Amino acid sequence: MKIEDIDKVNHLIAELNGMKQLIAHAENADPDAYELFIKLPGDASIRMSGAGAASTHYEGYAVSPQFLTRLRRLAVEELDARRHSIIAELAALGVEAEA
Repeated sequence: MKIEDIDKVNHLIAELNGMKQLIAHAENADPDAYELFIKLPGDASIRMSGAGAASTHYEGYAVSPQFLTRLRRLAVEELDARRHSIIAELAALGVEAEA
């Protein structure tokens, strides 16, 4: 391993640890804690949540608990994909990390 790779490895390890924490938070969060925000020009933005509350800046729509559960699963899958990507980068540098 090259000396300059050590900084990259340290950065990736820190990112991997942070990603593990994010995944744990995402997995343990109640589905009602999730919401989908679609940013549109002006006041046309859309916030989809369990409460469906609106504001002067966006329209609010209540969604089903099943939608929020699927949103949570999608978020965890995306974070886990990044975790696997970090592990692959570490492996390319000759560092074994647990999957």
